Amino acid sequence: MKALLRTGLVGLAGVMTLGALTGIPAEAGTCANNTACNTTTTFDVTVGALEITVPNSTVDLTNDAAPGGNAYGQLGSVTVNDARASATPTWTASVTSSSFTTGGGDDPGETITNASVSYCSGTASATTGNGTFTAGQTGCANPPPATGQALSASRTAYSHSGGTGSNSATWNPLITIAVALSNVGGQYTGTITHTVT
Repeated sequence: MKALLRTGLVGLAGVMTLGALTGIPAEAGTCANNTACNTTTTFDVTVGALEITVPNSTVDLTNDAAPGGNAYGQLGSVTVNDARASATPTWTASVTSSSFTTGGGDDPGETITNASVSYCSGTASATTGNGTFTAGQTGCANPPPATGQALSASRTAYSHSGGTGSNSATWNPLITIAVALSNVGGQYTGTITHTVT
């Protein structure tokens, strides 16, 4: 009798081991008839980064100028993409400018300072997500006069506040550069820089 019992226990253990090896799923629960039978289910909402994208090649403003006039044109699309999936997805895009120079830039007539460079963000061409999108400058129009703000200091180009989750905004700023009567002829080059925080 003992031998039979021992044999039965060994056989049961073998079945249990076989079940574990063959991946028989464990039951989540057993519920009576007409009783809710619940399974907890989870997933993750992935998060990304806060990034800004600007034209990555040299932009030649559409309209040149003679001394005493205004060179101007659209810079091209600037996009902030906020993929942080945050409860407080606030950001500010800022813009600055260097001076513009021609030749060696050693002569006073070869330099246009950033005080003569105006930036006007205007209304966004596209937005996604919720919250409030605010242009740094509105009422953009071709000169004269220059519209927007002079880039003699850092300026807010665009900002977002409120809402939750992810969002994005795209705008195409108007750049206007006042050319002084004292400026000499030539192709002037400078750098307009955007950052987002």
